[in-house]
Amino acid sequence: MDRPIRVLCINGESDPAETGSFIEMHRMGIDITVMTWPGTFNYDALVEAGVPTIPYVLKWKLSVPCIRFIRAELKRKKYDVLHMLDKRATMNGLMASIGMDVKLVAYRGIIGNITYWSPQSWLYLLNPRLDRIICVCEAIRQSLLDLGMPGIRMRRDVPVTIRKGHNPDWYAGPPEDLDQFGIPDNTFVVACTARGVPRKGVPVLLEAIDRLPPGLNIHFLLAGTQMDNGQYRKLAAENTYAGNIHLFGFLKRMPWILANCDVVVLPSLRREGLPRGIIEAMIGGAVPIVTDSGGSPELVEEGKSGFVVPPGEPQPIADRILELYNDRELHARMSAAARERIRTDFTVEKTARKTIELYRELLPALSN
Repeated sequence: MDRPIRVLCINGESDPAETGSFIEMHRMGIDITVMTWPGTFNYDALVEAGVPTIPYVLKWKLSVPCIRFIRAELKRKKYDVLHMLDKRATMNGLMASIGMDVKLVAYRGIIGNITYWSPQSWLYLLNPRLDRIICVCEAIRQSLLDLGMPGIRMRRDVPVTIRKGHNPDWYAGPPEDLDQFGIPDNTFVVACTARGVPRKGVPVLLEAIDRLPPGLNIHFLLAGTQMDNGQYRKLAAENTYAGNIHLFGFLKRMPWILANCDVVVLPSLRREGLPRGIIEAMIGGAVPIVTDSGGSPELVEEGKSGFVVPPGEPQPIADRILELYNDRELHARMSAAARERIRTDFTVEKTARKTIELYRELLPALSN
């Protein structure tokens, strides 16, 4: 059968990596249609690139109107693959596709919160109708394979690893001036960009900062949803570097902010995926310090493009920050290696090619 593979991709608000892979697959000849939120930068980018795009907001994990809408689209074009990129898309898409001849592909970006004892998990990633689950890092794939018990496990071929790719050109343009965040010029800047939830380990980072020798010309920018909560503000106020710690909630243009930072730390305790904030920081030349938690170490070549430290331990973080602060030649080498790591090993073209290979594996009749 000589025709392009027809794919319907559904998600909420596409991130740049997802949007880039959709556009790249369109350029590579896949007949791809994307159902996603309207009125966003990434939606506009899809339309501008000529990708057939359906504006639609999935409001609930299971919604009869959403199920009917997706089913009608599946019938309209007779898609070969339904590729679902978030929980709402997957749960509604699985219901909408019942009885239809379409391959079902889901996505997983974090570790945990899936259990064989949860009915919702069976309506989501444990659904036996799923043909593949694309995992953003190998740690997530392994976590899915480890679920269950003898006789009740996921099929070995269902989870596969395809890392999200990026393009440094997406973040072109001048970096953001850090003066607006109270950070003076000519200072060494350490950033942490994450949600301020317990598993991200922010108190461990604050303890590491407190263990640094006093009086260093160094500032700390901690930003993200819930990062400026009362607990963290109290810990920062009691820190040796209280005047140099700048806590903020979500900040727009974070990639351009990170481009003016020297080091980025992600002190996660558990369940990390392939952290987008670390990728964006590495593109900008910040040297990453990550914990050996989930997929973070898959981004970093230890001692070359960054450092990997044990989770939950503040002293190794403090030691690595101090090492980079004191040895600027080492910092410059690792900064260049971090940029090159993303530029060569985490490209959007690789993501698109591997995703197309997965589609073809599922559809041998269209691949001959």
